[in-house]
Amino acid sequence: MDLENEEKTIKQKKFSKIDMLIVIILIIGMLIRIVGIGEMPNALNCDEASSGYEAYSILNYGIDRNGNKLPSFLVSWGGGQNVLLSYFMIPFIKVLGLNALSIRLPMAILGCISLIIMYLLMKKIANKKIAVIGLLFFAICPWHIMKSRWGLESNLFPDLILIFAYLLIKGIEDRNKILYYLAFVIAGISAYSYGTSYYFLPVFLIPLMIILIKKEKITIKQAIMSIAIVGIVSLPVILYVVINTLGWEQINLPFVTIPKLEVNRYKVLTSIFSTEFFKMSAINCIKGMGVLVLQNDGLPWNQLNYFGTTYLFSIVFTIIGIVNGFKKKKLLEVKYNYLFNVWFIVSIILMIICEPNINRINIIMMPIIYYTIAGLCIAVEKSKRIAMAILILYLASFGLFTVRYFQEDCNEYGTFEGDLKEVIEYVDNIENKEIHVTSKIQSNYIHVLFYTQYNTKDFIETVRYEDPRAEFKNVLSFGKYYFEDIKDLEKTKVYVIKKEDKDNYNLDGYKIKEFEKYIVVE
Repeated sequence: MDLENEEKTIKQKKFSKIDMLIVIILIIGMLIRIVGIGEMPNALNCDEASSGYEAYSILNYGIDRNGNKLPSFLVSWGGGQNVLLSYFMIPFIKVLGLNALSIRLPMAILGCISLIIMYLLMKKIANKKIAVIGLLFFAICPWHIMKSRWGLESNLFPDLILIFAYLLIKGIEDRNKILYYLAFVIAGISAYSYGTSYYFLPVFLIPLMIILIKKEKITIKQAIMSIAIVGIVSLPVILYVVINTLGWEQINLPFVTIPKLEVNRYKVLTSIFSTEFFKMSAINCIKGMGVLVLQNDGLPWNQLNYFGTTYLFSIVFTIIGIVNGFKKKKLLEVKYNYLFNVWFIVSIILMIICEPNINRINIIMMPIIYYTIAGLCIAVEKSKRIAMAILILYLASFGLFTVRYFQEDCNEYGTFEGDLKEVIEYVDNIENKEIHVTSKIQSNYIHVLFYTQYNTKDFIETVRYEDPRAEFKNVLSFGKYYFEDIKDLEKTKVYVIKKEDKDNYNLDGYKIKEFEKYIVVE
């Protein structure tokens, strides 16, 4: 009897150590995703600023910057922007104000939630050991860390489908209809996160439902209800696609606006509507495979050189996992492996029809991570020495990645701008003078709107576009702000120019206020 109690005590201690390890991994994973997100990235991306200002506008005025009431899709720059992240930002902006922290918090929090979901999912479909390995890899994954730390609206999509996958499997396994149908509510909501969802969701869900029916996991009635739920939840997005594909008029209702855009980016960015469909698809396929294998799309905000999306050496484990996932006699048996196989295949199809970079094909990253975890689990089973060597390799890589990432100067990135907050706040306090902002700041006007928290109604009344029908509507001016090229200086006006350009102007007799990257001339 004493021997049995002793064995039970040893097992409890063992389990408590594993649980403590899980807590430590979660804490590290959450900290790396959330600490200092207001300061790192150390510059604001123009799409972040756009989503943030739209959220601010909807919160305070009930309209976006194009005057649409509670839009299902944002006209934004002209070619559109997904709306879900802006709605997620609203409560944070309400509490914290409009700033980098408040607009990045939703993505960071979702990234932290995804850590828990990944662990629970792997535990549900495999076992606790595999779940811990999966959690550790996911927690230190460069792609997920980087995408969790800045507010690009499209990066909501893969996390939402991960949550869908967990709720679906848990709902089926536990015979919990509430969780099962909640999964499809989440899938419907994901349609508001990114344009690629319009292609992915139907092509992913319908085959998945057929497989689940054949495996007697669900009934035909459940499948029909599931698809119906997705359709109802995503109806405003479906109407948006129909309106903009067929050229119908905008729908304005008291509780939602279904906007009509001048140009549809989802048509422009895919080969489906191209007259050279097969040629474009072949180019996309080759380019996309290069991005996946080399883990680099040339955009530094999506990955760091020498680290890639999942660490460059992980490709070995990814390939092992893919081979294992598709062969009949598996080295690692995982329940619902077919869900990830369908997810992966549909993502490849999407990659072929969509001009690829990492954020455009971000939906493929979750199955890539799943296969990598599977490959790692197969590898570590070989011997304890191999397992220890792999662990040391990943922890060392994570340490180097962390140091490198937090030393990055995102001001060097083309779509990020830092040091503008103080500049814009300074010139906004100058009265009775026109403020001319250099055109060398990408999407300069959105930064002015963001940092001044400009009255949306005043913006709509005074804005002047170069071409209001363009895919990217270039703003020439609004209120006292002008965004045309600065050629000659006039004493009656104020100018914001880059320091590197100051030698291009005669500044004699002007008051100069210097900032880190800019000077204000008045």
